[in-house]
Amino acid sequence: MQPTETAPAEDRHESWRMPSGERRILFAAIWIACLMFSCSQTMADPDLWGHTLYGIHALENDVLVERVDPYSYTAPGAEWINHEWLSESVFGWLWLHTGSAGLWLWRTALVAIVFACAAWTLHSARATIAAAIVLMVFNAECLAEFAVFVRPQLATFALFAVTLLLLRTHWDNPRCRAIWLLPPLTALWANLHGGFLAGLGLQAVFAAAWFIRGIGCRTQRRPAAAIGFVGCVSCAATLINPYGWALHEMLIRHLVPYQPIREWQPLWATAQAPTYYVPFLLIALALPWSRRWKWIDVLVLVVVAYEAVSHIRHIALLSIATLILLPGPLSESLGVLFRNLSRQMAGDHRRWRRTIAVSAVLVSLLGMQVQATRIRWHQGIRPWEIAAEVTQDVPGVPMNAIEFLHRSGVRGNLVTTYGWSQYALWHLYPRVRIAFDGRFRTVYPNSVEQDFLPFQMAMQASVDRDVLLDRYPTDVVLLPRRHPAVNDLNRRPGWVRIHRDRQSVVYIRDLPVHQNVIADTAGALQPRDIAGSWQRFPAGPRDRRFIESAIHGSEAVRKVRFEQNRRNRFTQNHPSIVTTVVSKRSAK
Repeated sequence: MQPTETAPAEDRHESWRMPSGERRILFAAIWIACLMFSCSQTMADPDLWGHTLYGIHALENDVLVERVDPYSYTAPGAEWINHEWLSESVFGWLWLHTGSAGLWLWRTALVAIVFACAAWTLHSARATIAAAIVLMVFNAECLAEFAVFVRPQLATFALFAVTLLLLRTHWDNPRCRAIWLLPPLTALWANLHGGFLAGLGLQAVFAAAWFIRGIGCRTQRRPAAAIGFVGCVSCAATLINPYGWALHEMLIRHLVPYQPIREWQPLWATAQAPTYYVPFLLIALALPWSRRWKWIDVLVLVVVAYEAVSHIRHIALLSIATLILLPGPLSESLGVLFRNLSRQMAGDHRRWRRTIAVSAVLVSLLGMQVQATRIRWHQGIRPWEIAAEVTQDVPGVPMNAIEFLHRSGVRGNLVTTYGWSQYALWHLYPRVRIAFDGRFRTVYPNSVEQDFLPFQMAMQASVDRDVLLDRYPTDVVLLPRRHPAVNDLNRRPGWVRIHRDRQSVVYIRDLPVHQNVIADTAGALQPRDIAGSWQRFPAGPRDRRFIESAIHGSEAVRKVRFEQNRRNRFTQNHPSIVTTVVSKRSAK
């Protein structure tokens, strides 16, 4: 049974009552501070090198998507269904034209959309300043764990917030026509990131709730039919992509089986940061002491919370759901639990108390972020620049080893860890191809995955790990120094260690084609020390200028390739005309 609607908590409990002008100023200060906290530092995700490279490569070849994988040697010619193709094209274009600043602005804009949706719901629910601080500040700390990286997944965060806001607004006001924005938004979402399935799930939950709502009330049947029709159109809109239904089939194959990647593990499987539990605590704080919630809110929170418990990466979606659904209930709960404090903060004559309280919270929040970014700032990396860690195994990247391989001119097939593969691709492709990378099941068949995982995770005997070296034409191995497979390679005949530093080690197969590299490693090609633990993205021998020159230098090649493709298409479409022309020329 739906709880009775009550007056806003600020009227019933005098919770921080204040003039509307002061409310807007304090809300704006909270919004800006939380956005700065979430976006003031940016680190390179292990997949960022790949996302940007794939976008650049598509732009270079004048194609919408690359349907065949050109990067691996374990699955040559495999079909590639890229569920993030539009985001990667944006990444590539931004990098070529604006560098790190463009990628940083893209991330910041998507996070700003999430907080803008939260600000709208705080205003619509007439939330108290106390509820705004608790919701925005604590969720900013939770979302910062995910928003610190530039990833296509950020598009899912923004569009999930917009979708939930539109659906929840339509629930309160069935005459709201903004619900018709969902089909085009879903079509855009389906090309930006595979997380559009979460948006379809939200629409399915609301459609089912509208069906239940309309069972006993005829006046609710028309809006129920409308939301059902919108959901069907949204489902059809997801087929507007370069792959059609094949995109959905790939996502089902990708998501249903067990995935050993950490972010797809259950919440209880590994130790987590305390901030990951923030949305669960906010739900426990808001609902028991409030009567302002509706049963649709609880239904959505239960569904999203189940996904968050099942997969760590969905905690961000639960955090966004609390921002949209809990402003009203949390306002009342805080008024009930802290009634005396609320009364001491209410009234025009206590404006200075509210200002000091809000300022203290926001200064403390930003102070923590300043302390966290201080080391990178001292190494010359500004908040709008993307930082890459170059000394650790995880989440670092092997800058020293990749520079060595680049200078040595190594060519061939390279196997490295899951987190280092796309970094190696950025700096060494096309001279080097890799065994396995973050595209995972969008490219690689199950047989390659099963051969790679024992090598990556060192979870079986050394004989099983060596399958990747014996079954495939592997030439180079790049591993962290503490990886268990290093001991196997030290004892394995036919392999020579050519590089070693504090972070990584490189082995090469002892073949005639590699003898020059093996001979040079004893001479000039020695590892060097890297100053500092943080470098600017892309942190290696190939920087933005190199990629730009490669793109501009291949302009003539692209024009020739485009003309050849145009002629080939004309030949396929008009075979009789081409045959006649060729025969006449032969006769002459």
